[in-house]
Amino acid sequence: MRNASQLPGAARTRLVAAAVASLLAAAGVGSCGSGSSHTSSPTTASSTSGPSSSTPPSSISSGGGGGWSFTQSVDPGLGLLSVSCASATTCVAVDGNPSASSGQTESGTPGNAITYNGASWSKPVAVDEGNSLVSVSCPATDFCAAVDSSGNAFTYNGSSWMAFKAADGTAQLEAVSCASASFCVAVDNNGSALTWNGTSWSSPQTVDSNTGRSNQGTIMNAVSCPSASFCVAVDGNGAFYFKGSSWSTVHALWNGTENSGTGPPIGVSCASASFCVAVGTDGGSYTYNGTSWTMKASVDSPDGAATSFTAVSCSSTTFCMGVGQDNNASATYDGASWSPLISVSDVQTLASVSCPSASFCVAVDGAAGAVTWQG
Repeated sequence: MRNASQLPGAARTRLVAAAVASLLAAAGVGSCGSGSSHTSSPTTASSTSGPSSSTPPSSISSGGGGGWSFTQSVDPGLGLLSVSCASATTCVAVDGNPSASSGQTESGTPGNAITYNGASWSKPVAVDEGNSLVSVSCPATDFCAAVDSSGNAFTYNGSSWMAFKAADGTAQLEAVSCASASFCVAVDNNGSALTWNGTSWSSPQTVDSNTGRSNQGTIMNAVSCPSASFCVAVDGNGAFYFKGSSWSTVHALWNGTENSGTGPPIGVSCASASFCVAVGTDGGSYTYNGTSWTMKASVDSPDGAATSFTAVSCSSTTFCMGVGQDNNASATYDGASWSPLISVSDVQTLASVSCPSASFCVAVDGAAGAVTWQG
């Protein structure tokens, strides 16, 4: 079981370095989500048009009524950090760190966006020159927001990316979630949250002070907003709620015990204000029913040794897809229990997953690859 101090936040960014180095051998080191700095200015608006890079391959594995495709190399030489799908025919993935074999250095590497139209992936388009795009959220086919490792935010209208906005001048943005084109929340590595109102970003608001808690710090790992009146964000200790106007104090989830079989929360997805699932770095999950959380230990441990979830996506109260790290595997949750793990055998560490419905998901593998799931 992994020492939790190796994963104190910046989840998706660190997982890219881990995938390239093989199975999180250097998970606490690494990429622009923690400690690195970029000084290049982002580019202005960019088109995402261009020839497709590949077509969907056939399924390699199945279970729980669905199967994963073979890996498609959609972003050679770079690391895919996040993916978001508004529908089965509209997905956007973003990248950052170059892979260890690319011969590139992180400094000056553009953050690219790659789009999926239901049949093929576009060529990567540079959106953010010199910075890693660490997270993307697409609540509609004609709107996405993406954030980078230097505090900048970008919006997409379905055909092109708008000029960047310097949203957070004091910290590195970690994740973004949008309920609509007029409401998004981004969280950073300094315990703050920012909101988007359709025109501009608010100033960072301190949410997570980490007062009197464990050494997981104030890095906000993930956020999920099913509506403009409800969001949940998680750090390495617990969950914070936004209910339309202000943020709550922390609700403790992980008890700090290394052998708990759950681990520090690293991802969260909410289908509604009364249903959220958070996943932990030691293979466990936490489920929210609108009032309280229920812990399920060692969900992601088919071989008897707890492994690590990396991300989760819930399209409804009866369907979530969690993706794992050490076994490069996935499991589905039906609102009551988790399925056995499905092996996604030909990919590296799965870094992000997005499921717009119970019959379609896309996951990116922390390197150049993407896989699709058909339920």
